[in-house]
Amino acid sequence: MRFVLAARWGWVVLLLLLLGGCSSRSTGGRRTLRIGTDATYPPFETVRGNDFSGFDIELGNAIGREMNARVEWVDTSFDGVFPALLGGKFDAVMSCVTITPERKQRLAFSDPYYLAGQIVAVRNDESGISGLNDLNNQSAGIQINTTASEVLKSHPQIAVRKYPTIDLALQDLQNGNLKAVVGDAPTIRYFLAHGFGGLHTVGELLTQEHYGVVMRPQDTQLRADVNAALSRLRASGEFAALEKKYFGTASSPVAAPAQQRLPWPLILSLLWRGLLLTLGLTAIALIFGLPLGLGLALGRMEAPPIALLCTAFVELWRGTPLLVQIIFVYYALPQLIGLDLPAPAAGALALSLNSAAYIAEIFRAGIQSIETGQSEAARSLGLSRRQTLRFVVLPQAVRRVIPPLTNEAVALLKDSSLVSVIGLAELTRGGQELASQLAAPLAVWPVVALFYLAVTLPLTRLVAVLERRDGGRRS
Repeated sequence: MRFVLAARWGWVVLLLLLLGGCSSRSTGGRRTLRIGTDATYPPFETVRGNDFSGFDIELGNAIGREMNARVEWVDTSFDGVFPALLGGKFDAVMSCVTITPERKQRLAFSDPYYLAGQIVAVRNDESGISGLNDLNNQSAGIQINTTASEVLKSHPQIAVRKYPTIDLALQDLQNGNLKAVVGDAPTIRYFLAHGFGGLHTVGELLTQEHYGVVMRPQDTQLRADVNAALSRLRASGEFAALEKKYFGTASSPVAAPAQQRLPWPLILSLLWRGLLLTLGLTAIALIFGLPLGLGLALGRMEAPPIALLCTAFVELWRGTPLLVQIIFVYYALPQLIGLDLPAPAAGALALSLNSAAYIAEIFRAGIQSIETGQSEAARSLGLSRRQTLRFVVLPQAVRRVIPPLTNEAVALLKDSSLVSVIGLAELTRGGQELASQLAAPLAVWPVVALFYLAVTLPLTRLVAVLERRDGGRRS
């Protein structure tokens, strides 16, 4: 009965997620322009709660205004932003995307709207590095999926280390684990001026890169509208005003960052919101995973057709990484079978199916741990096979699997951080956004760890208590 009630409530919660994740493409007759971005890249894009800011954000809002469209921003990890665009999750991407021949083969770009380039950052005590040629047999950090990797391809002697965000690369450089960091000049200079003391840039720009608004190749009318909007913004002077606001002194030497107090009430508030989403996703995954896992465990003990299907499901979801499963459910299913789920529902579904596979093995081990003599005694009393399983085996098995199930809940809570790849602002993604926005990873990430610890520590203590109690019953 508890499983039935839990499943019913789970469907209600999942329906709310589905409804909350859906959005209309028109509002009061106005067009809605959905733009994807990775809001961890100041001064171009950053986010505080639900408020986006930065050069790309203001420019995108201005483009939407010129098109008489309401702009809706979608925060997505950069390594998944192009699959999400092609999968129809949004209409365009504005996230410091460099126009390259490789990208133009499968994506459509607007006219260039910003000229940037890669630059090298080193520590102030590093006097022997003036450019890439001085980094042979040394290590350099870059952000994953950026054009810095293309620049360093022509320098195979440099050991490249890739990071999810540029602030983590700069932190590693500050800690002495790298010789240099290569990245977009405006962003590098922003971070050096807002939190990373002891670092400076060297040499001239390594490249000249044009940023463009990215769209699907078939959206030719949208591309024409965006280009026309950019042209009007340049003619009116609004574009020049934005450039001056964000990059008026970008090429001047960067002063040492002044010490500033971190907005701890804001940090704690945003991380608390991320924790609530983490707990919600974990709860939904367990609500669906428990009955499904039990059903799979029982199915593996049935006749071969059912047993083979259940075994195949368990092996598939236990044998592939959860990150791949999340990406598959969110990005691939819309193109394969037309199942286009919003990010919250896709994350919950992937976590539920993954947890069900592990829970199935936990239940199967618990059932098999019950002595065969008890089943034989029940059958001799006239109970059927199903009655024996229901009234004799399962009650004992459920009691034995409670500790490992609690361990699975702890692991699932931590693994839920992987949904950040599809832009869900759970606890880890919230920490990533704050660390980039405030240029203070050393201050933010320990607090994120404490939030996780505050939830997982009581659960691990509960596991220890349950294991001791179960051991006492058996002795």
